[in-house]
Amino acid sequence: MTDGSRAPHWEQADLELEGGDANEVDDGDAIPRLPDPTAAEGRLRDAEQMIRGSLISLGFVNFDLGPAGNDSSTLMASEDRRRYFRRDVYVGIKDHEQGREFLGRIVEGPFHSPHEISADSAISRVTVLYPERTRFRPTYFVHGRIEVLGEIREGDRVVPTSTRPRPYSEVYVFPPERLRPMLGIDGTFFLGHLLGYPEVRVHLDAESKNFLPRNVAIFGTVGSGKSNTTQVLIEEALAAGWAVVVVDVEGEYVRMDEPSTDEPAVELLRSRYGMEPAGVPELRVYVPPRGSSDAVRPLRFKVPISQVAPEILADVLELTEPQSRMLHRIMEQADQEGRERLAQQRRGSHMGVLARGGLGSTRPRPFDLQTLIDMLRSQLDGTHPRLRPSPHPSELSTVHTLWSKLVNLDRSDVLDRQSNEDVEELPVDELLVGGRLSVLDVSEASDRSRNMIISYLLQALFDRVVETDVGATMPNGRQRPKVLVIIEEVHTFVSRSSATKMRAVVDQLQVISRRGRKRWMGLVLVSQQPGHVPDELFELANTRFVHQIKSASNLAPVKQTTGDVHEALWTILPALGPGQCLLTGTVVRNPIFAEIRPARSRRLLAT
Repeated sequence: MTDGSRAPHWEQADLELEGGDANEVDDGDAIPRLPDPTAAEGRLRDAEQMIRGSLISLGFVNFDLGPAGNDSSTLMASEDRRRYFRRDVYVGIKDHEQGREFLGRIVEGPFHSPHEISADSAISRVTVLYPERTRFRPTYFVHGRIEVLGEIREGDRVVPTSTRPRPYSEVYVFPPERLRPMLGIDGTFFLGHLLGYPEVRVHLDAESKNFLPRNVAIFGTVGSGKSNTTQVLIEEALAAGWAVVVVDVEGEYVRMDEPSTDEPAVELLRSRYGMEPAGVPELRVYVPPRGSSDAVRPLRFKVPISQVAPEILADVLELTEPQSRMLHRIMEQADQEGRERLAQQRRGSHMGVLARGGLGSTRPRPFDLQTLIDMLRSQLDGTHPRLRPSPHPSELSTVHTLWSKLVNLDRSDVLDRQSNEDVEELPVDELLVGGRLSVLDVSEASDRSRNMIISYLLQALFDRVVETDVGATMPNGRQRPKVLVIIEEVHTFVSRSSATKMRAVVDQLQVISRRGRKRWMGLVLVSQQPGHVPDELFELANTRFVHQIKSASNLAPVKQTTGDVHEALWTILPALGPGQCLLTGTVVRNPIFAEIRPARSRRLLAT
């Protein structure tokens, strides 16, 4: 057989094994010989050939036709091998000429071309249109494009490459059992399996700062499986000892302490993954004073307005510049008067400063929302002793508008005031318990109330995280855990259209994200409308789970802000099924398609 038509070496190995060794001689009772190093090397080569002989040959690398990219090559497969050709198959590429081996993935195809005639000939059209009338059918081969992921080195390492496979390089289906270490999907954080490879499970490393602390984004249309992915992240983070806090805008996660009741999901969980449904070990659900929840025993909470930054409050209320200045002024005045009053009370009672408390013990605050409303009212009436008794006429409308907005905010009953003084503040320290899931059910809160809650929650948690390192003892006597905060439908918190008007909120998110990741505080941003998510938030999330997205306006910003993804992979996203997603980020060596396992715990599905 000539060099140009020689069979792949794994086929040669089969022939050699069948024929045996022609030089082998039976020496009978001859004196044993010392081991021959050359023979040992030969046996190693034979073993390697046997391994290669068990691999499935696909075809060979073709010449470049038309424009070619540095990260891909064209594969041609013969008629007898086309049944193995499908997208998402991982392949090995043996380049004998360069002495290199590559790992690749089929990203386009299979495309079909006839051998004997051209695809656009009249004969071809007739045979396809009327196959039952024609005796002749041209044989055809398949071809497609391979994304070259890197070179395979010793120890099953995949490293970046500065070259490409050359024509006639052998392409074979890569052994599934070798994929996990090569793709970087080993660890204890169990997500599901590699798409198309049910036997290859996808794990990530919960101890790596390249994963959760680098922040996560989950995108997908309704019914794509993003809520299930969020739930699986919650379960695995809790199992790894993280404290998880969820801002639940639909009331979906308030029964996660119960086993899943979704029969198809439970059946899949058992048959494919050998897992039983189970609730999370510890769950607490918090709900605003006037909200309702499907949780069994929800805990009411409020937010202290004195702990919300004036600039955040101004953004949430969409205040004008004069109104914002007025808000700063009255909050500073209220804080000063309140601290003086608290100091007098402490001197009179000899109780000292109260320590930060948990549920059931609210720390004294210098003022509440009612205080601000009364101060603005007295300024309009000219009765407040420390504020200018009679505002300038140009300020009257500013004072009145600000007063009106605070009164409307008062109706939400989320912020502290006299009418809800029996409701405890959100117990931030109680959220920082490893293995505990805390759900803030804000499904009935207004957008402004929800945004106020999120801003306060993020800042309060971040302040605690900055105070104490992971594993160190906090003021409440517990060890500080790693913290994961999940914000559902984040585009309703800050959107692309409102980002310029909510700079303080965006800046808060950016600071907490960048400084929090060093202290093991991660954010998970979930959205079914990524087209409405501002660019600044895309920059915060390194790890991304991208489920089915059909809308071009929603896909475009995800595509533009996600690097190292082959162009062909984006065309697959609209056709993904429920639970299937594109997983990208530094936590995996290359972007992969994964099928996320069903959650073990219960989720209240929307009707």
